[in-house]
Amino acid sequence: MENTNQTQCRHLRTKTAYIPEADQPDAWRSGESSTAQYWCLCTMTTAGPDNQFAAPESCGHARSCFVSAELPM
Repeated sequence: MENTNQTQCRHLRTKTAYIPEADQPDAWRSGESSTAQYWCLCTMTTAGPDNQFAAPESCGHARSCFVSAELPM
């Protein structure tokens, strides 16, 4: 699985984010689940501050509210 942290927003969440796998703690970011419900931590709804849908495939660099999920060094 490729690392998608650099292309998805730090504020994107789903319930599976709180059940980390030991070997792949960010596996939920892949968006591979067909049943996962995503929300934005900024709005606590299924839409981000820009009123666009919160989902792994849409919460990326192109959004004005995007904040990289990659931790600063």
